[in-house]
Amino acid sequence: MPSWFFGLQFRLVLGFTLALVLALGSISWYVGVAAQREADRFQRQMAESRAARIEQIVERYYSARRGWTDLQPAIEQAGALYGWRIVVTDREGRVLGDSHLQFGRPWRQARQGGQLFPVLSEGSQVGSLAIAPSDAPEIAPEPPLSRLVSAVNRSLLWTGLAAGATGILLVSLMARRVLAPVRLLGSAARSLGQGDLARRVQAPGRDEVGELARTFNTMADSLQKAERQRRNLVADVAHELRTPLSNIQGYLEAVKDGLLQPDSATIDTVYQQVLQLAHLVEDLRLLALAEAGALRLNREPDSMVEVLRKTAEAMRPRAEAKGVTIALDVPPDFPLVEMDRRRIAQVVGNLLENAVLHTPEAGQVTITAEVAGPSATVTVADTGEGIPPDLLPHVFERFFRVDPSRSRATGGVGLGLTIARQLVEAHGGTIRAESTPGKGSRFVFELPLSAPGSTHEHRG
Repeated sequence: MPSWFFGLQFRLVLGFTLALVLALGSISWYVGVAAQREADRFQRQMAESRAARIEQIVERYYSARRGWTDLQPAIEQAGALYGWRIVVTDREGRVLGDSHLQFGRPWRQARQGGQLFPVLSEGSQVGSLAIAPSDAPEIAPEPPLSRLVSAVNRSLLWTGLAAGATGILLVSLMARRVLAPVRLLGSAARSLGQGDLARRVQAPGRDEVGELARTFNTMADSLQKAERQRRNLVADVAHELRTPLSNIQGYLEAVKDGLLQPDSATIDTVYQQVLQLAHLVEDLRLLALAEAGALRLNREPDSMVEVLRKTAEAMRPRAEAKGVTIALDVPPDFPLVEMDRRRIAQVVGNLLENAVLHTPEAGQVTITAEVAGPSATVTVADTGEGIPPDLLPHVFERFFRVDPSRSRATGGVGLGLTIARQLVEAHGGTIRAESTPGKGSRFVFELPLSAPGSTHEHRG
């Protein structure tokens, strides 16, 4: 059995896992970048808003006090509140208030950086306000918004892992359920390969797997039928060959033991058995070639009237000896037919032989031909006992006889109609049987007409 790692279920789970990892990774990356961008934008807007508020507070302080009296405590309180270093200078640049004065770190605008805003009073600048990040470790800064982004990413990670684990579990269960019929099909196919042609699988669904199961069952039915036909063929061929071989052996043993004289009568009897055997072998060879599609046909425009007339004349002595009349009803201006004359004559001969064989004394066999669209239709009808409806679908099967008690001497070997069907179908035509019990049977075959303008040279 194949390893689980090479199985379809593992590949489905692996494919889903890769798709899930790619999807979750893409979502996490996009959400993280978007959250970081929004956090930075929000932080900038909040800083700008706070700076504007501090600027407004300083300006109001100056306007209310009419100067910078007691500015230092207010600046220190604001710096502790916002976590920034806030410095107020006059117009000459002298420091009037420093939120970090107590830490002993002189203010240097060039070193500290930050933002510088003018302090206005009644439309004129009375000083400057500098806001810079705090450089005092004692003052705890506000937690950055990046922590929120990290928390969002961690939440996405754990949620993705949980969703991925749940998804993989569900896909494994679903794949196992979906692939169960496939495993049954594999097991049934192995059994079929080992000779168990009776093995079938259930096909409950209407999906692709159910259709595959029904196709498998149809294939198994065809194989079982073909095997049954093969075994029947072998048995029938062995039975048909045994009779003439046994007769030949019996005559030769009798001659060898002196019970019979090797005169012309004995030799003629053995010769007839050999002809019978050769005819059977030739029929089987022809049938095998036709069924394999290897039968070569010399198809050309030819006269169906001539083929029917000559075949009927050849069969007429045997029919008259039995008291059966053969009638031919064919229009003289019948168009040419695309066919192999020798093979179609064989088809007509087989149908005539079958009709004469099953027609009682004083009966009649009628051959008619007519044009039906692009095809020529030939009908061989008899006034015999007919074929039961349950046996009619089997008349073209190999070695089939309506009356199983008939031997080759009385009823043929059962290959004539089979050969007729194969030869007609090899010409691209169709053949069918119709019968009414007690009133006779009709065998009808159709062949395509030759193209207009085709010519035919008479062959004597």
